[in-house]
Amino acid sequence: MINKLGNIKYALLNAVFLMLSSFAFAQFSDDFSDGDFTNSPTWSGNDALFTITTGELNSQSSGAATYYLSTPSTLSSNAEWIFDLNLKFGTSGANYVDVFLMADVADLTTAQNGYFVRIGSTQDDIKLYSLVSGTANILIDGNDGDVNSTSNNPFQIKVTRDLSNNWALLYDDGILGSFTNAGSVFDNSVNSSSFFGVLIEQSSAASPINNHFFDNFYCGTIGADLTPPSIDSVVVVDANNLNVYFNEVVEINTAQSLTNYSADNGLGNPSTAMRDLTDSSIVHLTFSTAFTNGLTNNLTTINLEDNSGNVITSSVNPFTYVVIIPVTYGDVIINEIFADPSPQIGLPNAEFVELYNTSANTYNLGNWNFINSTTAKSLPNFVLMPNNYVILCSTTDTALYSPYGNVIGISSFTALTNGGDSLTLTDNNGVVVDVVSYDISWYNDPSKDDGGYTLELINPTNPCASGSGNWSASANTDGGTPGTQNSVFDSSPDVQAPTISTVKVISATQLEVFFNETMDSLSLATASYGLTGGINTTTVTINTNLQSVMLNLDAPLDSSLVYTLTINNATDCSGNLISLNSIDFGIGKAPLPYEIIITELFPDPSPTIGLPEQEYLELYNNTSKIIDLTNCWISDLSTANQIQSGKILPGEYLILCDDNNEGQFTPYGKVITVGSLPSLNNTDEVITLWDVDSNLIHTVHYFDSWYNDDDKKDGGWSIEMIDYNNPCGEADNWSASTKWFGGTPGIQNSIFASNPDNLLPEVVNANAMNDSTVLVTFNEAIQLGSVTINNGINIATITILDNKNILLNLSNKLQNQTIYTVTVNGAFDCVGNTISTNNSADFALPEQGGINDIVINEILFNPRDGGSDFVELYNNSNKYISLENWKLANLDNDSIDNYKIISELPYLLKPQQFVMLSVDVNNIKQEYFNAKEDAFLQMASLPTYSNDEGSVYLINNNDEVIDNVNYNEDMHFALLNSTDGVSLERIDYNRPSNDESNWHSAAEAVGFATPGYENSQYLIAEIGDEITLSPETFSPDNDGYDDVLNISYQFAEPGNVANVIIYDSKGRLIKNLVLNEYLGTQGTFSWDGIDENNEKAAIGIYIVYAEIVNINGDVKKYKKPCVVAGRLN
Repeated sequence: MINKLGNIKYALLNAVFLMLSSFAFAQFSDDFSDGDFTNSPTWSGNDALFTITTGELNSQSSGAATYYLSTPSTLSSNAEWIFDLNLKFGTSGANYVDVFLMADVADLTTAQNGYFVRIGSTQDDIKLYSLVSGTANILIDGNDGDVNSTSNNPFQIKVTRDLSNNWALLYDDGILGSFTNAGSVFDNSVNSSSFFGVLIEQSSAASPINNHFFDNFYCGTIGADLTPPSIDSVVVVDANNLNVYFNEVVEINTAQSLTNYSADNGLGNPSTAMRDLTDSSIVHLTFSTAFTNGLTNNLTTINLEDNSGNVITSSVNPFTYVVIIPVTYGDVIINEIFADPSPQIGLPNAEFVELYNTSANTYNLGNWNFINSTTAKSLPNFVLMPNNYVILCSTTDTALYSPYGNVIGISSFTALTNGGDSLTLTDNNGVVVDVVSYDISWYNDPSKDDGGYTLELINPTNPCASGSGNWSASANTDGGTPGTQNSVFDSSPDVQAPTISTVKVISATQLEVFFNETMDSLSLATASYGLTGGINTTTVTINTNLQSVMLNLDAPLDSSLVYTLTINNATDCSGNLISLNSIDFGIGKAPLPYEIIITELFPDPSPTIGLPEQEYLELYNNTSKIIDLTNCWISDLSTANQIQSGKILPGEYLILCDDNNEGQFTPYGKVITVGSLPSLNNTDEVITLWDVDSNLIHTVHYFDSWYNDDDKKDGGWSIEMIDYNNPCGEADNWSASTKWFGGTPGIQNSIFASNPDNLLPEVVNANAMNDSTVLVTFNEAIQLGSVTINNGINIATITILDNKNILLNLSNKLQNQTIYTVTVNGAFDCVGNTISTNNSADFALPEQGGINDIVINEILFNPRDGGSDFVELYNNSNKYISLENWKLANLDNDSIDNYKIISELPYLLKPQQFVMLSVDVNNIKQEYFNAKEDAFLQMASLPTYSNDEGSVYLINNNDEVIDNVNYNEDMHFALLNSTDGVSLERIDYNRPSNDESNWHSAAEAVGFATPGYENSQYLIAEIGDEITLSPETFSPDNDGYDDVLNISYQFAEPGNVANVIIYDSKGRLIKNLVLNEYLGTQGTFSWDGIDENNEKAAIGIYIVYAEIVNINGDVKKYKKPCVVAGRLN
């Protein structure tokens, strides 16, 4: 909630309301803590456009509207109105709020008579209006720019009207507990009221939507005043007149008593004292003796009363008369800037700006303006003597800086941006006195630009010096020198040649050319200005700060061309002739797809190798045109920020970073900022550049596997694009930088090389989202051609989700148990490769998967170092099954736990289709050369599968266990030297999942795993007789061909118990394969050729002896020969 007035106050008021029911409509309070604005009190009007949000009245209009709420209120005299509000947007002439203190009708849009407070409007201020016969009149006009934030404007506002019809408007900026008096006025235009309420004027802009908040409305009689008046300020009008400003209305007789005022230095009592006819809190004093120029006098005020009889016993206030001399540019300068006080070195942990009077004149800074960017703050009366300093800071920090010298406190002091800002000082007529546009590079010391040190002007009397050449970080051990001469002060003459900084295209026929320092005006007027392309300069206008000129051209610039401007014979004001006198520029065209590409990303800057420890990305102009990125967008999946301005020349690089980090990257190349750069996740992040109309220009979906270097992906290294002409290449076109300090921002990538995209785009898969919608996925970014579906299905519309996925909205419905084919023709990737053979995909309406419809088919639980686990599934049914919201899990303390979503999107698994699941499919592709990438599905995370033993559970979208496998390392082929990177493969889909003999190590011949395709050990047992061997000759060498002997059985009756023993040809026992195992009616045992000593059986003939005992105790014995084969050395 907005800060409350005080629950005790409200409790007392509510008690009074209960006792004095006759005043129910005269006074009221509402803090909305009941969550209801329709009762106690009753608000009515555009009810649907308001709601209660966390105890505050909150607007709910989704677009442009004029809407209101009002409640009965008849209070009109001896009254005070108090309320809190927060407008979380930038106010304007189309976005403001009127709070009606008094209104004649409930519908505030039709009110004819009353009073209201307007918050916002074009001046971003707070005003009190009267409304008489439908005409609004300003009674009290607050300071322009008080409502100055674009996102947060909390205020508590208080208005009083006493019995004599004296009005006062007060406001508490930030709701900090201290009111500022905006003014007083006498007005008795309207003397009755029926309603109080809120009227909102809202435009179609996005920022005001749902961003008006109100709280703590109070309307009641004025409480007793027991506080004496005080003097806010004494202002010198001229050599004989003063204005005395009180904090409240003062009683006329004591205010106009001459003996109540006296001034020292022989001035005595005033000759006249007159209370202001309009504002009763101001008294005008005239002295018969003129004030002495530059001399500080003291005005003593005694025995002066307010209208409640409270008396000022004595108040002494200094004032100084200064002969007004027109100020000249540079007479008073911005001399020191403390934008980043943290970490604290020695100075207070609070921002400040120091002014210095370089002239021999004395100036009164009253009504001068200090402007931070566009936010102006008016300065109070303060006499700045020649060669003196004054510190500007927040009113809350004046006590911190008073020990350092003269201080002027500014209410709501606008924060100084660490990375750079524009500061302007103007006099009381709005004439510019000094301008400084600093940036972080001006510190000239990376060890000091992180905070705690001020920026100090080196030579305050050099009319030419500007920018980083005349500013530096303070050399003082405390971090700065507020109120005294700068530690870096140096009055040496300027011998540096000026250069052209930049060219700004104002229009097709007008340019503004900026220099790096102040120039000589005569040389600018006589210099030659030459442009390529046959365009000439018609007029030259020299700007008043002598740091730029306006050039008017005789023909319009072509937006597609790059021009060169050359300036000859221009000098700075010290007479140094211009060097580096040519610069390329242009209007620039809006980017088309892949004309501007993202070529470098720095998502993990810690620990630093040499680059700044801040995130950045790099853009490159891959055309022969100048491109204008103004108002383009850079985004990740959750945040989008706009590029305010920036042109990029052909073959030029731009570094994008946060505003605060601009100075850190300036040494590396051309930098543009985007306010707050979207946070670059260390892995699995999508970064996209959009044009002003939200058309995609380039996108990169990167992973930390793209580093291709386990050490570098731990931080401090960028990832770079290899071939700029393959902008949609993914892992195969990106790698870690090889530059020794971690990256190449602003220059050609360290791994730049030819790496063309010769692969054709393909349709990866198609999935029916429902019976009327189909999702089609491609293997790479494409520009779409024609799309058709067979079996009589018509496509109504196509929605492009991103550059790899499209959504087909169908005219007629899909049917179950029908296979459809979607075909794409004429599509091409971002380098022009056209889709060809793999341009179609089959799909069907998904059916619900049940137990054993999908089985766990392969498990890699012990990957090689740096590798990733995987689980492979196989659709062992005739159903088309979607894996959307299916899960993998494991067993933890005998409970199924650690559920991990396989896919949050539809993923159709067709009959007899495989899918490999991993958190790093690129790693699996690299590790296993035969892997089928089109059967890979990347998961966000997998359950933990330990290297020695564990469990894999498959759960469907209804949370049913579909299959599970308990594995252990002993299930691997015993003769393997190492099981690292070796998967366990299922032999037969139809045998039990937890039959350990149904699993075997993947063959060496296939690289020890078969992700995405048929297992190397796959074998379906053929059952003929009661006992059958298959194959009768096998070679247990783990080459993927007949590695296992399957011993299958099939009986007419259940209830049999089996012993299966392997003997060699001489009758020696080789392996007790099965002992006393209860059997079903059919099944299979497998022998991997390993004997009882865990050694491989020798080549030769063996006997499989099976002894079967039925439920009656009858015994059947079987002897079946088999051959263990192998290579002969």
